[in-house]
Amino acid sequence: MIFIYLLSGLFLGWSLGANDTGNIFGAAVETRMLKFKKAALIASIFITLGALLEGSGPSGTLGRLGSVDALGGAFTVALAAAITITVIVRLGIPVSTSQTIVGAIIGWNFFSGRLTDYGSLITIASSWVLAFVLSAAIAALLFYTVKPWVNRSKRHLLEQDLIIRYALIVVGAFGAYSLGANNIANVVGVFVPVSPFKDISVGNLFTITGLQQLYLMGALSIVVGIYTYSHKVMRTVGKDLFHLSPITALVALLAEALVLFLFASRGLYNLLLSLHLPTIPLVPVSSTQVIVGAVVGIGLAKGGKNIRYNILARISLAWVAAPLIAFLISYTALFIIQNVFEQKVQQETNYIFDRMVITKIDREGFSTGALSTVNGRSFKTERAIHQELQAGPPLSRNELMQIISIAEIHEMTVDVKRLLDSGLHKGFSAAEIDVLRSLQDRSYRHKWQLRDALGKYPEFKLFPAPESERQKNHNRILTGKFDILYRTFTKLK
Repeated sequence: MIFIYLLSGLFLGWSLGANDTGNIFGAAVETRMLKFKKAALIASIFITLGALLEGSGPSGTLGRLGSVDALGGAFTVALAAAITITVIVRLGIPVSTSQTIVGAIIGWNFFSGRLTDYGSLITIASSWVLAFVLSAAIAALLFYTVKPWVNRSKRHLLEQDLIIRYALIVVGAFGAYSLGANNIANVVGVFVPVSPFKDISVGNLFTITGLQQLYLMGALSIVVGIYTYSHKVMRTVGKDLFHLSPITALVALLAEALVLFLFASRGLYNLLLSLHLPTIPLVPVSSTQVIVGAVVGIGLAKGGKNIRYNILARISLAWVAAPLIAFLISYTALFIIQNVFEQKVQQETNYIFDRMVITKIDREGFSTGALSTVNGRSFKTERAIHQELQAGPPLSRNELMQIISIAEIHEMTVDVKRLLDSGLHKGFSAAEIDVLRSLQDRSYRHKWQLRDALGKYPEFKLFPAPESERQKNHNRILTGKFDILYRTFTKLK
């Protein structure tokens, strides 16, 4: 059944390959600087390398938006996103995988009675706009910088074309590598907790972890999408929207690579942090918005006369429609999967406001007077708690979510072996693993109980009121590790 459920993730990988490769090599292919077969080969190699060598879990922002907690739900959410992408791609319109995933996850939230974190949703949606504008600005600036150099160059045109061709290959390979590293989690990330693959040791040379095998399957599905359907989307990006020359194609691709790097580089983030400079938020951005923004920026820099605004309007409409379509498909499909096929699409989560929980809420500084309508009661959904608390003193959304997280029942038993077998231990230091071993076989009923037990050790201590960017980054990383532990130590039902 696990392999059957994985099919929707592989379908999503096919959709990503069919759609997002156009963002990397569409301009180069349509300007005839690269043949489609060569571009597809380069993209396939470097997307796979990025997935295997640097494949990372879903972004924290996307995780806060909604965390699908059942295999059937993960299958349905991935399927809804893939169907949405396929429908829009068949129209030859590039659309963001991130947008469809967001819409599908919100559909799961509504179906399961979870509250959507609108703060995270606003952050993600605003990043789509910011990435588009920033990419357009960088592309226009690069165009103004490169144009005089090209005009003054005394190189033969054939020599210029050769330089541009090699530059497109290098920058495109880097873009493909980043695409694989940053987006493979969107394809198979929801299946990581239930991966059926075990580590494979090849003599004493190296070990292929179960997680890498899962990423490899996702990468191969992307490759299939590249070879079977990406050419049509490449035409939309590289030709239909704006007629690009080889040099402007290079400018567009370089602008895209720079924007993706700015928003995705942990190394750059830490460097700015160490230099006490303002950091760029690590928010996942859409390569689709980025490349279209770059093409529009170049078009505007050249006067804006050759931009096909009807094509741009059609693309913009798809950006709005994609999350809505994914939401509707996800919600409908979840109902069918649960009620017709009788598959579990969500874990049964209960919430209780007993004496221990009320005491914890009080220690966290919340007024327990606002909890009179829920005191001593248990609930099955976040939405039900929200409706009850509306009758009392007003609470901010952040306060409401913190109270709900304290009341959530999440049965766990510390099992270091399960963490090691899953391959998710690699982000933990040896000292942190030793701390976990000291708590081996201890059971907890709430997430905050495990967090408090680990917080007694310096390796897992959170800053209570982080002020500096360094402290905020420390808490952000540690919170991600806690999320891994909650998922790994959950008692099997």
